[in-house]
Amino acid sequence: ARRLGFLTLWGEVRTVGAGQSMLVSGARFAEEVMTAPQLSHLNAPGEVHMVEAGDRPATARQATAEGFISMEAATSAQPLLLVVHGRAGGQLPAELVALAAELECRRGAPVRLQALSAAAPPAATELLQPGQVLGLVPLLLLPGGHVRHDLPAIVRHWSAFARVQHWPFLGAWPRWQAALAKELAGLATQDARPLLLHHPLEGPLAARYLTSLERRTGAHCVATPYSADHLAQLKLTLAAPALALALAANRLTDQLAEQVGPPLLQRPGLRQLLLAELEALP
Repeated sequence: ARRLGFLTLWGEVRTVGAGQSMLVSGARFAEEVMTAPQLSHLNAPGEVHMVEAGDRPATARQATAEGFISMEAATSAQPLLLVVHGRAGGQLPAELVALAAELECRRGAPVRLQALSAAAPPAATELLQPGQVLGLVPLLLLPGGHVRHDLPAIVRHWSAFARVQHWPFLGAWPRWQAALAKELAGLATQDARPLLLHHPLEGPLAARYLTSLERRTGAHCVATPYSADHLAQLKLTLAAPALALALAANRLTDQLAEQVGPPLLQRPGLRQLLLAELEALP
């Protein structure tokens, strides 16, 4: 337990006839402190009540009392596994590595990255101790095949080592969408609606998500293949203000850096929002 602070009660105590004393001035303790059994001469509102036998002349005295507040240490945070896309061969962009390192420092618990492009997941011994619950957070921005197919397989893998608390993919978080809308609002002009360039998706679920995202952010979502030919053509023709829907550096942000600017994690507002949300998880 830690002593977090103390409360002090002080004031002038006078005997006022018939041997009765009262507190004339001073602060009051909290009600819980006042009702402690050892404070036999203080009532719940903090008033002094003492009855003495015999009559005494009026006198002036000062009394001081202190109480200390103790709290148990906070419950330890869960270890976190952040599922990310990664680059070819499982390479992790620097902004993702930095995010995990800062988050681990803030939470005081292990934080590891699992890249979908990696050959194997991190070792369980690096992340878990017996009996711990694992928080699994998909830092994925679209409900594509990774979210619908790869993610359930990742959950099954880690369920062999611990109870897994699985969070929705990042692109579905309302606060993330609001922060993305704020970032896009800074790109909008009077003549042009900002574009949100994203990896192509298929299926009705993806279509509904993109419609909802356009409504939330005010941007126009544009499917953008990552082929070299398409990116080269887009580099010459892209005129409207645009943002790449890419959490970390990838082929799109590399090839169109002048047109779309840095990836989302290199933008301070979005990075701080994500850090705060991840830090607040159990």
